[in-house]
Amino acid sequence: MIGTSNSTVQKWAESGVYPSYIVNGVRGFDMDELTEIPEVSEMINGKWDEESHVEPLRQYTSVELFAGGGGLALGMSLAGFHHVLLNEFDTSACKTLRTNRPDWNVIEGDVRHIDFTPLRDKVDFLSGGFPCQAFSYAGKQGGFNDTRGTLFFELARAVTEIRPKVFMGENVKGLTSHEDGKTFDTICNVIKELGYTLVEPRVLKAIMYQVPQKRERLILIAIRNDIAKRVQFHWPSPYERVLTLRDALYKSVIFDTDVPKSEGVKYPEKKQRVLELVPQGGDWRDLPEDVAREYMGGSWLLGGGKTGMARRLSLDEPSLTLTCAPAQKQTERCHPLKTRPLTIREYARIQTFPDYWNFQGTMTSKYKQIGNAVPVNLAWAIGRSLIRLFNDIQTEHPSETQDCTAAVREIMHKQSHLVEVKDNKTQTSKVEAVCTQLNFLDLFDQYELEPIAQNFIVREDPEIEYGKTSKKKPLNVDLAKNLLICNVKKDNWEQYLDGSAKIYYTGKKFPTTVALNKLYYFMPYLSGKGIRDLYYIKIARLGYRKEGQENEDKNDLRLVFEIERVGQLFDDYKKVKLEIWRTFTDTTMEKIQEQIAV
Repeated sequence: MIGTSNSTVQKWAESGVYPSYIVNGVRGFDMDELTEIPEVSEMINGKWDEESHVEPLRQYTSVELFAGGGGLALGMSLAGFHHVLLNEFDTSACKTLRTNRPDWNVIEGDVRHIDFTPLRDKVDFLSGGFPCQAFSYAGKQGGFNDTRGTLFFELARAVTEIRPKVFMGENVKGLTSHEDGKTFDTICNVIKELGYTLVEPRVLKAIMYQVPQKRERLILIAIRNDIAKRVQFHWPSPYERVLTLRDALYKSVIFDTDVPKSEGVKYPEKKQRVLELVPQGGDWRDLPEDVAREYMGGSWLLGGGKTGMARRLSLDEPSLTLTCAPAQKQTERCHPLKTRPLTIREYARIQTFPDYWNFQGTMTSKYKQIGNAVPVNLAWAIGRSLIRLFNDIQTEHPSETQDCTAAVREIMHKQSHLVEVKDNKTQTSKVEAVCTQLNFLDLFDQYELEPIAQNFIVREDPEIEYGKTSKKKPLNVDLAKNLLICNVKKDNWEQYLDGSAKIYYTGKKFPTTVALNKLYYFMPYLSGKGIRDLYYIKIARLGYRKEGQENEDKNDLRLVFEIERVGQLFDDYKKVKLEIWRTFTDTTMEKIQEQIAV
């Protein structure tokens, strides 16, 4: 609780600094006799129960960056925040977020490519546990420009583009001493430049907030200057006692049942034989010297405590801080009763994730997501304090919740077209369009369509000279116009062979990279034959499979092109390569003419 070593506490007991007692064979202190220690006094006089019932006066919206597996996001959501957008780079973590909260808008990808400006002045709160990369100190002031290239810069950029009332940054406690404090000074200077007042930062100990783990996180909370003078942030009160590993693995105040069985890594046979010799709460110092020397190798000769090696946890103490892997030699986290690493669900419980929170990806990815997370109950406690702050802001300066739907849709629509591609020769990166499946149901929202009634393209017939092309009488074709080539299944060939086709409906997927409002021409591709006839796209709209036919299915949404035959572009069928999924080619008339000529 107070960051004092065990040896110092033992001396307190031996010298009588505080009265000590033996209960069930364990020597300890009575908390009521330690009230002069601030942390103890705060715990005894805390208002945890009162604060746990705080309700938002209105719906407060939030955006979270670097969301990971969802520890911070879930805690903030439990406190009462409504997430309108989350961003995470890791694919497995994004799957975890979407699996557990399908209603959350999750953008998967590099935060550097996201434009947050559509959300300006619409979002109440922004948060993010930014990774602490090395900072550059080329500038003399250690301000905003000195953070370029770091992920904190991206958090700061999001703040400038969104202008939330309050934002929060979260990181390891070592950030304050990184580069002799220069990094932290730079961050503080940036926050000031952004027009925000930084609340005196604190390193919060998770064990104080109903988390059975010795984990510490630096919390930075900043309030916009025009608001900061009228309100005051109050840090959360601690829970009434420190929870232990027993509270995590068995039915307790935080879990209704014992921990469920789940997958987990295993020790090699040699390592298991060593750890079987370590008692609960022990480490390498409890091993026979010859066994410890062989197991530790070169570490045996190094200085320092090395207490993470061959470490078995104790049921009656909080867990040590979880790492991204439960069986690393230097940071061992052996189960207290069984000689094995902690399982996925045991890991998750120590981080206070509920049992219903399902992690996606490989086992390694699951451990990483959990190990990197902010403990849910710690985030929940901070979130409740932030809700109290927002309630004070709402009382001082009443405002309505802004509808972020259109802004989020705009951001996600832009992002769905981007992917980062690395050039292995130059080691540089660029952003290119990525071809993904278009969700037809989403089109109703993106284009504000009424079902089947509205269209992406509506054009009057141009002055096109119809008929077969020839040297004497070529078709009147605009070579600069966009052309879409689409594969046609054999059961639909007849209407294209005789030129009677009036409609083309896509398959169940359609590439997002095709700009529907720019399409002008259409050419059917007959498998094994190629392309020959040119059609003009009159209308592109939402429709359904086999529309207009006897066996049409109005529950099966498709993209529909209403087309009009222009004429035969080539004397015979010409084979071309279908570039997208071997089904589509998005090109221009000029490019296709050049390709056929070659």
